[in-house]
Amino acid sequence: MWLRPLIIIIIAFFFHAHPVYAQQKIPVNIGSAKGILRDTVRNYLLRSATLSVYKVADSSLLSYQVSNNNGEFNFKNLPLNTPLRIEASHIGYQTINKIFSIPENTKFIDLKTLKVSPGTVTLKEVSISVPPITMNGDTLEFNAAAFKLDSNAVVEDLMRKIPNITLWGDGKITVNGREVKSVLVNGKPFFGGNPKIATQNLPKNTLEKIQVYNTAPKDNPQDSTLEMNLKLKKGKNIGYFGKIGIGLGTDKRYETDASLNLFSPKMQLTIAGASNNVNKVASNISTLLENSTFKGVYAGIDYMPDFRLSGIKRPTEGGFTFNYDFADNKGPNQQRTLASNYFLQNSNQKASSNTQTITALANANTVIENASSNDNKERTHQIFNSSYKWANEYSNVNFSHSIGINHNIGTGETSRSSQNEKHQLISTNNSKDNSSGDGTNLTFSINYNLSPAYSRKKQLLGPNKSLGFNLNYKISTEQNHNSKNNITEFISFIDHQQNKRFDRLYDLKSTNTNQEVKLSFSDLKTVLFGDKRLPRVSLNLVNYLTLLNKEEQSNIKDINPSLNDYVVNPHLTNVSSYRSIRESPAFTIQKLYAKGMANRYIKRLAISVQAKVDFLSQTNRSEKSFQNLDLLYKRFLPFASAIFTDNQFGHSYKEYSLSYSTKMNIPNIEQLAPLVDSTNLYYIQKGNLNLKSSYTQSLSFSFENRILRTKNKLDYRLAIEAAMIKNNLTDSMLIDAQNIRTNYVVNSDGSKYISYGGSINKAYKLKTSEIQLSLSSSFSHSRNPGYINGVLNYSNFFGTTSRIKIFYTLKDLLALELSEEYRTYSSKQAGLNHVQFDNVNSLTTISASYKLTKKFSINNNISFNRNTSSGLKPINYTIWNTSASYRFLKGNNMEFKFSALDLLRQNTSIISRITANNQVLGTQNVLRQYFMTSLVYYPRQFGKKINQKKTE
Repeated sequence: MWLRPLIIIIIAFFFHAHPVYAQQKIPVNIGSAKGILRDTVRNYLLRSATLSVYKVADSSLLSYQVSNNNGEFNFKNLPLNTPLRIEASHIGYQTINKIFSIPENTKFIDLKTLKVSPGTVTLKEVSISVPPITMNGDTLEFNAAAFKLDSNAVVEDLMRKIPNITLWGDGKITVNGREVKSVLVNGKPFFGGNPKIATQNLPKNTLEKIQVYNTAPKDNPQDSTLEMNLKLKKGKNIGYFGKIGIGLGTDKRYETDASLNLFSPKMQLTIAGASNNVNKVASNISTLLENSTFKGVYAGIDYMPDFRLSGIKRPTEGGFTFNYDFADNKGPNQQRTLASNYFLQNSNQKASSNTQTITALANANTVIENASSNDNKERTHQIFNSSYKWANEYSNVNFSHSIGINHNIGTGETSRSSQNEKHQLISTNNSKDNSSGDGTNLTFSINYNLSPAYSRKKQLLGPNKSLGFNLNYKISTEQNHNSKNNITEFISFIDHQQNKRFDRLYDLKSTNTNQEVKLSFSDLKTVLFGDKRLPRVSLNLVNYLTLLNKEEQSNIKDINPSLNDYVVNPHLTNVSSYRSIRESPAFTIQKLYAKGMANRYIKRLAISVQAKVDFLSQTNRSEKSFQNLDLLYKRFLPFASAIFTDNQFGHSYKEYSLSYSTKMNIPNIEQLAPLVDSTNLYYIQKGNLNLKSSYTQSLSFSFENRILRTKNKLDYRLAIEAAMIKNNLTDSMLIDAQNIRTNYVVNSDGSKYISYGGSINKAYKLKTSEIQLSLSSSFSHSRNPGYINGVLNYSNFFGTTSRIKIFYTLKDLLALELSEEYRTYSSKQAGLNHVQFDNVNSLTTISASYKLTKKFSINNNISFNRNTSSGLKPINYTIWNTSASYRFLKGNNMEFKFSALDLLRQNTSIISRITANNQVLGTQNVLRQYFMTSLVYYPRQFGKKINQKKTE
């Protein structure tokens, strides 16, 4: 563990070195300047005006900001006894300039009132500079031309230069402390809407401005979110970008990927594919694109293979996405968009594991089970999705569908043996499987929404009355056909009459059809009472209807040694039909209290009460008479919440939320009346026809605070939830002397849990660097009753997770991320002689990227892993990945890279988990050390290519 102290040394170096650097770049004698902006005509305080300070000598930009709600501005860190120029601009007003200097004796100057005259800029006026920030109505705009960057910089590089914008290490974007929920390009989603696809691929020099604004649904204006739009320069809304890469390594390791993305004002097309045997697995096209972005000039942490993933995976995957906009833009809020994507993946996996399970029994006895397994699986998965959205000012409709096709084949071997507390062998259970399966699924959905504003416009329900309407319908069908040959042999060393051998063939077919209908009516208050009565009260009615049909056909055969052939197993061979209907009407009343002052603050309190009733019926028909069931469940499920928000514009935002909720959970057929398959004698599931539905009541509270009044924003959150469960569905297990386990599900009272979670995020934007601090912590405690060999046992589970992360960037040279994750688990039994299992996992990671030159960079990723479990020595191992890359060609779009993975050759994957009364420990095969050389080319063009011959 010699590398762990190295982290402390590195942290101390960077945090000590930074002030020295700052002293070299920032003068010791610094001053400040403040003032107020006013309108010359009406003497209004001018809020949201852009102010910039320049050096007179060379017109270099020193600082900029936007005036607050009182028209005030306050600049700090300005040089003394130096001629400076302040420029103030606002839409609809003439730009003003004022020359000043800050005296050395006072280190402060009050510019008092700067008066700005209304007017428009004429063609004769000359623009001295481009304001970095402007307010256009309610839209905050950052002008790209005001920031000078490297010619190969992308939008993400620009965002790092803007004090108001923070790019967090986990990919989240915040503006003035608020999280951006979506990033658009020219007002439209860009290749699926993943922000990284736009910010890490689009060059900065194609961008005109970054726009940030609030969006809110028409039926609930309070529910606003922050949206960002990247407005491109004229002519730059057409082009292409992509990646072509190949890598070869030792131990026959390889990776290759390619993507091409074409876009125009109306169309976006992606074609992408990848293949590797280094555990880089993508589940969709968006993941392929996210892991192949150009990035730009800033140092960035590389995407690494997952060395903690179980087994060795060899995926080959690819597909396409296509988006087209049919809207003619002649009407407000018009949308006519088609989106589709296809993804194909073929994956081979070889996985092996060795585990030990310690199970606590009554009378201080334990059972120790050792198991080893080897699996070889191949899976082919195809999915095709498409959707079409039509919308205008008052309504919208969205059609979507999904088609999935799966094929699986695999083989597996498992060997298990059991010992008593004296470590005497009591039984073994070994099995081999050969399986194959095919499945298809089809989903179609339609969503239609009609705004209450349409009723008001057409006066459909009379003057001052309106009704909002929303309909969601979804139908999905799934067909599966699975075949398997299982050979199992159970040997008892206590009672040889219990020895069993199975050679069984399974042929299983199933068809599932599920339909969901959600019908809701909003703004019922105006329909029943009109606009003027019951102010700030809303009434909503929602009805949920779910229909499920399931047909199953099981054909099971066992070997007959005397016939040397397979014969039908009459107990497991079956045809069954299951149907369930769930009807859930709900009526909600909400009252809103609000007060505020324009441009100063607004406080809101929203109180909601919902009455909901769940009606659910289950019907099952089977060739086995004990599975013929007709069950009916009914439960009243109330809900209530209170949400208070305090928004002090430009200073802070606080939100308090308190809610009470209930839910019902019903037993399924496998818990009620299963067909018992006894091939796995270490776990036999039996049914209980007397099961009742469970009822959960939970109370939750959350608090969020965002402090916005300083450049270095701070936010912190806290959430806590507690619940009690009546008639909880819990396990009752019988374990005999041979470790044959028979499990029943029973109802029991006394289940409860409490959980807590909190986080703190703080960003420091300095002159040439940025530090991000993130701290999160969670705690959970649950108490669950159950029975072990007839003894009532209360399992008390405690779990904690704590994470701290530091992300540091210095100019475009260095990116450093330090993180520590600490997890604890504890399970204590109240009815089994207070047996207790404990487990602790810790993970310390340091990731760093350093650019030696504009073209050459080095990346390192080191993780220290430590696992401690009851009764065992701690397990420690370190994974060290390093790489060096060199970019060349004019646009830095060719990259040569050398990587050394698992440099110390210590990678070990630990299996460690705790359940109600047992502890599972073990290891599994994982990716090990290899070295790789790769070459990547990024084809890129934004805007139409200029014909050189014509220009000549």
